[in-house]
Amino acid sequence: MNVQVPFGFVTGCHAGDKFMVQATLASMRHYCPEVPICLVVDGNFDVSDLEREYDLIVLRVSELSSDMRNLVSGSGRAKLAAMWEGPFEFYVWLDSDAIVWGDFTPQVRTDVDFQIFWSEISIPADATEIPPWLAHFYFDPLKLKRFDPEFDWRGHAYFSTGAFASRRDVIPFKRWLDAELWGRETPGLFGDFYEQPILNYLVHSMRQRGELKVVMSDLQHISEHHGLDELKQDCADNNWHFPQKVRRPRVAHFCGRKPYLFDRRSYSRPFTIARLEHHRRLHGDLGAWLEVLSEERRVLSGKFQRRFQRAAYKPNRA
Repeated sequence: MNVQVPFGFVTGCHAGDKFMVQATLASMRHYCPEVPICLVVDGNFDVSDLEREYDLIVLRVSELSSDMRNLVSGSGRAKLAAMWEGPFEFYVWLDSDAIVWGDFTPQVRTDVDFQIFWSEISIPADATEIPPWLAHFYFDPLKLKRFDPEFDWRGHAYFSTGAFASRRDVIPFKRWLDAELWGRETPGLFGDFYEQPILNYLVHSMRQRGELKVVMSDLQHISEHHGLDELKQDCADNNWHFPQKVRRPRVAHFCGRKPYLFDRRSYSRPFTIARLEHHRRLHGDLGAWLEVLSEERRVLSGKFQRRFQRAAYKPNRA
């Protein structure tokens, strides 16, 4: 796909999370109505309703070149289609479990190559011990030395790739394939989090070598890390509608525990507001709630069915 406009939002979905990306799209259109949106679709299912409702540019994984399609299809790597084949010169990516929470676009740095959405440096520049979470979520620095002996793993902001901003084609496709090959050759080199380990490594290593201009901005809110107080204050007295004023505009990313109403341990109100906003466009207030509850029922039904199947096929140990 050729570049069509200088800047836009990109999100993506497969058939199973289409009901979630509806909320992502609704939040984009509510807070940033003039920003164009591209939807990366991984799978052969209909998104014409979303295309009409949100005036989307649809990028299907099935239409990519064979090498790229083989890399990204059927996994979280599908988001990488926007980097090499997306319609925007510079874009903000959001996972389907993330929503725009206030208009943060004035803080997007289109003058750089990559903008990390995170709030802090994860490992001090003078650290002497490798924290165990680094190999789990990202990569093993000791194993990485075989392939990149000059890379220093310290002093970086290791980020969730559920939200970031990037220039198109900023990481060469060939370089990404090389890193994928390293991972296949060396078990445990990269953590099992789809594109997140390699994207973090390449962004930070290319920045160290002066190949990328990278900045860090506090624009991704993950409740398990940043807490709930700000989101709860924003949602107070808004009667299940988007707040007219958000104290600190950013991306609210609901990774970890998904923002389902039936999960009492997950704070889902902001995401539920976005889900309701989508359905209100066609069904009004009461109809929106009925649609959300119907979605929840289908999710629960699927969970019970998968548990039953696992139990049914579990070998007996007599």
